Amino acid sequence: MSIFYCYIPLDAIAAEKTARDSGHALSPFLQSWEDELRRLAVENSSFPVNESARLDLARRLKAMPEYNIEECLLIIGSRFVELYLVAGTPAPSAVNGRAATFADFAKSFSYFLTGSNQEAVIQFFRSALGWMPNGEHDPAHVEAFRRAYTLASEHKLAGLALSRLFQRALWLYEKVRLETEFFRHPNTVEEVLLEVAGKIFGEFKARALLFVGSNDQLPHLVKIFQQAGIGHLYFALTGSEKPEAAGSGQIINSWHEVSQLPAFDLLLLFDQAGRNIITRAYLQKLMAARQHGPLLLADLTAEEPPAEMAKMYNLFYFRRHDLEGLVEQNAPARRQVDAEVTGWIRDEVREFYHWLNSADRFHFGSMVGRSPQMQQVFELIARIAQTDITVIIEGESGTGKELVARAIHQASSRARRPFIAVNCGALPENLLESELFGHVRGAFTGAVSNNPGLFEQANGGTIFLDEIGEMSPALQVKLLRFLQDGEIKRVGSNAVLKLDVRVLAATNRHLQTLVHDGKFRSDLYYRLNVIGIKLPPLRERPEDIEILAEHFVRKFAGRMRKTIAALPPEVLQRLRQYAWPGNVRELENVMERAVALTGNTTLEVADLPAHLRDAASSTGSTSRLPLREIERQYILDVVNACNDNYDEAAKVLGIGRTTLWRKLKNYAADNGDFNS
Repeated sequence: MSIFYCYIPLDAIAAEKTARDSGHALSPFLQSWEDELRRLAVENSSFPVNESARLDLARRLKAMPEYNIEECLLIIGSRFVELYLVAGTPAPSAVNGRAATFADFAKSFSYFLTGSNQEAVIQFFRSALGWMPNGEHDPAHVEAFRRAYTLASEHKLAGLALSRLFQRALWLYEKVRLETEFFRHPNTVEEVLLEVAGKIFGEFKARALLFVGSNDQLPHLVKIFQQAGIGHLYFALTGSEKPEAAGSGQIINSWHEVSQLPAFDLLLLFDQAGRNIITRAYLQKLMAARQHGPLLLADLTAEEPPAEMAKMYNLFYFRRHDLEGLVEQNAPARRQVDAEVTGWIRDEVREFYHWLNSADRFHFGSMVGRSPQMQQVFELIARIAQTDITVIIEGESGTGKELVARAIHQASSRARRPFIAVNCGALPENLLESELFGHVRGAFTGAVSNNPGLFEQANGGTIFLDEIGEMSPALQVKLLRFLQDGEIKRVGSNAVLKLDVRVLAATNRHLQTLVHDGKFRSDLYYRLNVIGIKLPPLRERPEDIEILAEHFVRKFAGRMRKTIAALPPEVLQRLRQYAWPGNVRELENVMERAVALTGNTTLEVADLPAHLRDAASSTGSTSRLPLREIERQYILDVVNACNDNYDEAAKVLGIGRTTLWRKLKNYAADNGDFNS
């Protein structure tokens, strides 16, 4: 597999500073690619570019006949275009009998900045941070990057490699945002100006900005102040031409007279014609009309301003030279942060190639999946892991809710601190309260010493509350208090303990229904459900069955010191035909049993449980049963196999004993199938 990228400044395309103008020879396809980009750059001055045009161009790139391109990501930002291509081994050309290479492709694009493999992966992570190859930082490019990937993923232009890179890029972005000043160190005159204005005025929503004149900086400044939320934009023209950026605000024709000006708080001066008007006398009139309210005046002309432009009360006056000096002051700290982030990017590149060359390419933490549903779950985990927000994980029993919780913890800054998992449905209410919050000596019969609870043991780390829907109303109140204030009290004590614990919760029940029925507090539900992750059942992602089965075979074969070859087609057929009411946990148990029973180097249908061996003949009836009935049959089979040992059955099913007992009572109430 090879990865290639090229980087193109849009102004170069629009100005036709490209290969054709330098006499560079291009294939007909690459010439059409250049022509299409030029058209997009000229005709779409406001970005994002029309999605259908972007998709059409990306599809044409992916379908290039000379290369075996498997994935394509085309990013068209406000200032830069980036193209990432992932290719397998290309077929030999019918023309010269040899396979086309990325070196050939890069040669065709040599008039643009190009790179391949590790260099391309490095730039992918930089692009996710808005860190362009020319060293500029473009925050707007981050949005374009994410929008482009979402589009490529939805239309199947992005595959496994780009998906993995994107997930890690999201994680890296959050790490950089939370642990460094990367996004807060002004790196350009424009960024410094925005920072200065923010320190003077705070929020920009109620502020107005007047641009006097125009130069190449104007469009970029308009964009960054718009992104900062400026309330109003005014443009005073000093020449006959109207700059395109002026379309985003109001033109002021009579700006020479102070009395005719609208109220504004920032004045940016771009050319000598404007400076000739804005003299010291003009500013004195302007400040008097403003009753000497704060005014930021930035002179962005290249020439040194005259001495008479001295500061006066509440006039914050900055020359270009002053702003450039502030940029230089930030440079040492900026270089230090850049070096730290560069090191993290190199680590990510190494990890990516380790993943690419491993047999576990469908893994995310301890989870396995290549289906679009699971890739979306992995992406969401990457987005939220670095934060401390509360997460509720919903899914049927056996879908891997605890694995999601562990993946979130392991990808967070708390990874080296404790991860405590507790099943709220496995203990009676009085024991669960003591288990979670601890107790003091004498709190109840048998409390012979002080005992810290699981929340205290998880201090600095993460606690995972499985089957949260089984928690009693009294415990819900205590949990709500912790989520609001970070405080707990041990059972039998009035002392308040302040703790730092991230809470992750999971349920196989529909919490909104429980809230509606009055069995779960609505305020606690909304506190828990800051971010919700819904895990799909295994029957809804059949493309994951094979890779999960092979993963479990490798796992248990290694543990049992057996050599098992790839699963034969007839075994895979039985696995695909089964409905898997117990989800991934049931599949894991089935594969462990098969590996343990087989005496061969290849698993056979005979090694599968009877209900799977008969899956082909029963598909017509079982697969059409309601899900509740399939689950009922599975639970009753497990209970019978465990000789009515509910503790053992609950452990096999991966649910709490209370949950198992409730389900069995419901089955008995329905039709008496189970003698309760």
